[in-house]
Amino acid sequence: MDWNQFDAALAKCGAYTVYADSRAAAGQTLCAMVRSATDKKLAVAGETTGFSGERCGEVLLCPLSVENARVMMELFPYTKPCSHKNRRFTLGLGDRLGLATPGQLRAIAGYDVFPVLAQQSIRELNLTGRTFPEVIAAAAFGVFQAGYRDGYGADGDHLKTKDEIHYALESGCTMITLDCSAHINDQAAEYGPQERQQAYTALPADLRQKYESKYLNRALPIVGELDEAELQRIVLVFSKAIDHAIDCWNYIAQTAHHEVDFELSIDEARAVTAPAEHLVIAMELKDAGITPVSVAPHFTGEFEKGIEYQGNLDQFAADLTVHQQIADAFGYKLSLHSGSDKFSVFPTLHRITKGHVHVKTAGTNWLEAVRVMAKEDPALFREAFQYALAHRSEAAKYYHVTTDPATIHNIDLLSDVYLPELLDLPASRQLMHICYGVLLTQPWFHQRFFRLLHEKEACYYAGLEHHIGRHLLYLTAD
Repeated sequence: MDWNQFDAALAKCGAYTVYADSRAAAGQTLCAMVRSATDKKLAVAGETTGFSGERCGEVLLCPLSVENARVMMELFPYTKPCSHKNRRFTLGLGDRLGLATPGQLRAIAGYDVFPVLAQQSIRELNLTGRTFPEVIAAAAFGVFQAGYRDGYGADGDHLKTKDEIHYALESGCTMITLDCSAHINDQAAEYGPQERQQAYTALPADLRQKYESKYLNRALPIVGELDEAELQRIVLVFSKAIDHAIDCWNYIAQTAHHEVDFELSIDEARAVTAPAEHLVIAMELKDAGITPVSVAPHFTGEFEKGIEYQGNLDQFAADLTVHQQIADAFGYKLSLHSGSDKFSVFPTLHRITKGHVHVKTAGTNWLEAVRVMAKEDPALFREAFQYALAHRSEAAKYYHVTTDPATIHNIDLLSDVYLPELLDLPASRQLMHICYGVLLTQPWFHQRFFRLLHEKEACYYAGLEHHIGRHLLYLTAD
């Protein structure tokens, strides 16, 4: 069968439009993404072994299922996630809806950036009712639809346990972001001298000896000498997290059947990461034979969800400079979490890292979908906004947010034309950002919202191209 025959056969199946960039053949199999007024399918003709769907003459119309995605990924390897080792600039994009990939790929066109398209945490999976295989399948179908062939990653984000890591690896994640926050003793950072000494003395003698012999009375690179009190505090706060990181890395090395990009996240610690803390962690990982692809410190200032950076940019630059020196010395990239919409820090980040950096965004893609709703279905937006406002405290349990809901405009006093502007105001923008789970699990919202986004797909892609493109413009500017 050739493509003319494919089109003729598909025409007999109803009103389907082919995404032209998706057309691809592997052996005797022809595949293309197609859409009708209500949904999308993978149309397969010729050799269809492995695919499942509804037969329509010579064409098999396949739902965008995990099972069909896996068959597609074997036939067309460019649709399968892969490692991003040795790529200088990598961008975690995330997609809480499973719809954003084609728009995200339009945004990165022309930039030397490797996209991590499938990026979700266990928290996000739970809040949206999705699974890792579904997240990766959605990204794969989006890659196929766009005809993108330059590689993408899949990040099991903020994983905390070996069980979670196992789930992500078995699902096909090519990046593991280990969140050590459950093993960081934040309280120890606030101990007074006597309490600190007592807690330190209670640690095993061999542990104390190991750290003291390596770090006391030595001129350490970048940070100089540590005094006894500083080392004790670092050991009390981070030693269990370091052990957990090494244990999890060894688990990955023993169980993974594909190359894995390992990121260590310490950004969820309560306090800003001091350079000495970062250095000790880096040296311990190196001595364990581990070179992560990236490390995410807790930088100075506030990186809250959905809104601009809050803090002193000069202080951020000074902080970042030292962390970059440590990353350079140990051969990995820095990673900036909650990077969505932090436009003020992006030029500094690019200048100091020389573009050798990983930046994570996620919720900003959801907000562009909400913006489409505000423009195209004001009635649904009003319902969603009021519901989110009523359930803000429920959503805020999962995120550090400081905007005051009392400052949010009364939506009943706004005409429809002004609704999209609510997504440019910090308090209302953050409200909709954190309430994605609250809304997406409501059938009354979910059905109408996804139907709207299917109908207004071009609007959504255009919004993503503009908004993510703005991120990239600032992230590549000195």
